[in-house]
Amino acid sequence: MLRTVEPYIAWGYPSLKSVNELIYRINKKCIALTDNSSIVRSFGKIGIICMEDLIHEVYTATKGFKEANNFLWPFKLPHEVG
Repeated sequence: MLRTVEPYIAWGYPSLKSVNELIYRINKKCIALTDNSSIVRSFGKIGIICMEDLIHEVYTATKGFKEANNFLWPFKLPHEVG
């Protein structure tokens, strides 16, 4: 059964490089981050002050993972037609 769906799914643990690429590339476009003010505004109270801290928090799933994940949650995926 897994052999049938293998080209369409992935399992296992992501590497730090793949997490980094996924966060920096949303909707196949590179995200320009000119300053960290939006990150500090959202996560300053839990110690996340830059994009690298946000990536580390998602990768290691430590104390601020839930907040970081909720911040990244609004990714839009296209729905199937029909």
